[in-house]
Amino acid sequence: MTQPDTSRADPRAGAVSALRRAIQSLRPHLETSEDQADLALIEAAAARLSQPRAAATLGIADFDPTLLAHLLQLTGPSVAPELLSRLTEDLTATQETLASGVREADWKLLREGSHVLISLSGSVGARSLQAMSENLNAIAHRQDTAALAGLMRPLDGELSALIRLIRATRAPTEIAE
Repeated sequence: MTQPDTSRADPRAGAVSALRRAIQSLRPHLETSEDQADLALIEAAAARLSQPRAAATLGIADFDPTLLAHLLQLTGPSVAPELLSRLTEDLTATQETLASGVREADWKLLREGSHVLISLSGSVGARSLQAMSENLNAIAHRQDTAALAGLMRPLDGELSALIRLIRATRAPTEIAE
């Protein structure tokens, strides 16, 4: 499954992709171990640059991009695009479930949605969203309407930011060594 070219939407990702292609093009022309070591440093820097951006630019208060990167590396380049697609679908469906739960004052829907969101947000490193989801679960169990009203706007904001981040994330094209 090929990832669409999002370099226009995300110039940084396009530039990092071009850097990775340049690294691959240069590799066969390096003969000394010193040159190969230098290229390895460049490769490591490119890998760091390709990580999701810092939380301040994402709208997620506490985000650990290494968890998402590790998850993508574990799945490998053949499965990672499907994982990103499923994460987007599941997060979007959960956002809709929570919105319905709020609209209909359906505490069961809110509990169900919070359980899914606790798991998904935790697995990709969205720690603040995971904490809010745990809080939502407790609120839903208490059926606390006032607390729910104060939580949903920031939770939905972080959830929307996470969905955007997952959509913008490119799957790795090779297995990390």
